[in-house]
Amino acid sequence: MRRLGLALLLLALTLACKKEMPATPAAPAAGEATRSDAAQAPAPDGAQGEPVAPTPAAPAPRVAARKLVKTVDLTLAVKATTEAAEAIQKMAVDLGGYVESVNAERREDLLYYHLTVRVPVEKLDATVAAVKKLAARVDHEQVKTEDLTDKYVDLDARVRTLRATERELQALLAESRQKNRGAKDIMEIYRELTGIRSQIEEIQAQLINLDKLASLSTLNVELVPTDAARPVAAPGWQPGETVRDSFRTLVSFLRWLVDALIFTVIVLLPVGVVLLLLWKVLRRLLPRRRGKRPDPPPPAG
Repeated sequence: MRRLGLALLLLALTLACKKEMPATPAAPAAGEATRSDAAQAPAPDGAQGEPVAPTPAAPAPRVAARKLVKTVDLTLAVKATTEAAEAIQKMAVDLGGYVESVNAERREDLLYYHLTVRVPVEKLDATVAAVKKLAARVDHEQVKTEDLTDKYVDLDARVRTLRATERELQALLAESRQKNRGAKDIMEIYRELTGIRSQIEEIQAQLINLDKLASLSTLNVELVPTDAARPVAAPGWQPGETVRDSFRTLVSFLRWLVDALIFTVIVLLPVGVVLLLLWKVLRRLLPRRRGKRPDPPPPAG
């Protein structure tokens, strides 16, 4: 019982140290020396004669090729944007890649495209050269490279260390079952195994995602029409529509004129008559008042 508790304590301390310290390659001789020292270490009181479970040594990470994620941005002026977009999509599929997204936007009766395709990294240069041949003019070109090698090596070292710890726990679990130890001790080891397995699967998913990113390059292409693609006559010109618009304008003007006449007859004319009568009355009254003179004063004496 004390041996099992000591072994779990050593494993927990080992995992804690590995989380705090970066994973570094360990020479095989160092790993053998660690196992030999752990095997020859004196057992605690009451546990004489029972070897202590060896501490798993940090395995050396694999020497991986550089993981580079390449992205190319192109802005191309083409005579026929729709035909060029279809050609780029077909090219990506034929080269073993796929089309990630296609966006089309109509501006002044002309289609503008933005495409994102993924192609194998070894065929990126050939794809870019072939796409440029579709253009009458290259307006913009940008190449970006992201190096994920350090992240990939770090994740690979972590997963290898976790696998080594997992093997040690599996051996300890098998030994506990053979010696018919208590269910509590076995479940404690099983919980540790489950946690380590979850971490391994999570890191493995990240490694697979990095492999996919590095194996396929991204090509973003924006297609704009050239001046030659624009029609000589203004698009959408329809004489019949112009005639209809003219008649609508004429009807609107006539309606406004009739409304103005009606308003004049019903509102302005009566008001004008009343004002005219009032003005005539005032005109007759005002001269009389102005022509009337005051009486002369009586003669003196």
